[in-house]
Amino acid sequence: MPCKNGRVRADAMANREKLLDAASAVFAERGIDAPLTLLPERANLGKGTLYRHFADRDAVILGLAARLRIRFAGIVEAADAAESGWDAIVTYIDGATAMYLDLPWLGAVRARARQLAPSDGRFELAVRLVIERARAEGSLRADVDPTDVVFAPAMLAGFVDLPEPMRSVVMARQRDIILDGLRAPGVPRPQLGGNPLTIERLRAYTDGDADSSADVTASGA
Repeated sequence: MPCKNGRVRADAMANREKLLDAASAVFAERGIDAPLTLLPERANLGKGTLYRHFADRDAVILGLAARLRIRFAGIVEAADAAESGWDAIVTYIDGATAMYLDLPWLGAVRARARQLAPSDGRFELAVRLVIERARAEGSLRADVDPTDVVFAPAMLAGFVDLPEPMRSVVMARQRDIILDGLRAPGVPRPQLGGNPLTIERLRAYTDGDADSSADVTASGA
């Protein structure tokens, strides 16, 4: 009997994770207010399984928010393991930017989750410690606030709708510009990576030219 009960619990947990996977995919496509009935359909499970695990939309939101905390903890751990304070800043920004790109619903879920369960402050403290380390070594501007670092990945994620390869080229260059703005005075500044878009190519994209990003890597100032 213990083995059977253990198997049932394992199956239930597996189904819960499948539903959260489905929620992640559906919310990425249709937003966090998408019909919940799409979740069991995407997960190949019954509606009853959905409501056994998640009584309502808020429960799904909190489940995804818990996943975000786990991934964020991994980013902070990687930042803590970085060789220098500046490397920790870069590690955090790159890791958080990747989260935004992987999870288009991130901002909406975090905002809704904060309404349902106020933050305990661990997120803010973790970012502050990363900043204090870089500031102490003299690589970060003294007037940088934790919110400046927190907003950086969100700004970079604003380019997510650009077509490839334009998106990668633009994001890489804008990342370098943001990092350059965070550096302390007197710290060596590397050359900006990639090539900027020409006004003509940017205009072609905004005018709906499907081929406007085809040779973006070769564009110059």
